[in-house]
Amino acid sequence: MSARLRVWLLVGGAAAAAAGIAVGVTLATRTSVPKRQSPAPPLADDPTAPSQLVGGVRDALRAWPSGTVRRLRILAADHPRSALVRFELGLALAAGGDAPAAQQAWRGAVRAQPDSPSAVYAENALHPEAPRNNPPFIPAFTRPRTPAERLLVRGIALQAALRPLSAERAFAGAARLAPNDPEAQVAAAVGLYDKDRPALAFSRLGPLVRRFPHAQTVRFHLGLLLIYIRQVGPARRELALARAEGPGTPLGKRAQLLLRASRKR
Repeated sequence: MSARLRVWLLVGGAAAAAAGIAVGVTLATRTSVPKRQSPAPPLADDPTAPSQLVGGVRDALRAWPSGTVRRLRILAADHPRSALVRFELGLALAAGGDAPAAQQAWRGAVRAQPDSPSAVYAENALHPEAPRNNPPFIPAFTRPRTPAERLLVRGIALQAALRPLSAERAFAGAARLAPNDPEAQVAAAVGLYDKDRPALAFSRLGPLVRRFPHAQTVRFHLGLLLIYIRQVGPARRELALARAEGPGTPLGKRAQLLLRASRKR
């Protein structure tokens, strides 16, 4: 996403706040935008949206500021399963100063098409205090060698494409294929993460600490998810334990980077 889009994602927020911890994504920064000089909302990149619908959204944005909200409302009524339309409607409403209506539109985007980039953008807008997007699963292996690992790679690619439900299904499939593999089980837990209901992921990930007490991937991802809910102290403890399991491994080095970043808070 462009820098302007990141600003628009948070357009209804208060003045710049909260600090950053590098987690492979950029922490959200709240930015206020003068209403009178607001440019038109940018068109979000969403390959899941039909090209004809994208054209309709683009035309609505070109009408900014006169008629944009009305046109987007019409598109939303005509395309009830489109997250893109509702996300863009939320941006336009927020720019007009109607924050409650903007949040309602963004929640509608998540409900309408949860397995889409626009739904992820909407969740970012609804949770400006959290890191952007969902926490990524980071594998310890460098090359997939088993069917389960190939499914994990597929899930990672789907996460990168902002298709969270498809990624969750791939990770769950890997977990079924490899019930005793801590990586597959961790990926399945990470895939369940929901900013509105983070307990879903933690309830699956927490027991893996006891089941795989020396699995670096468990401690690392537990620390990563704790960052997403802004529990920095507990996150540092888990990341330190992950680093201790192998400072020279890829996950150990990533844990060290996160530990360094968290000291700057």
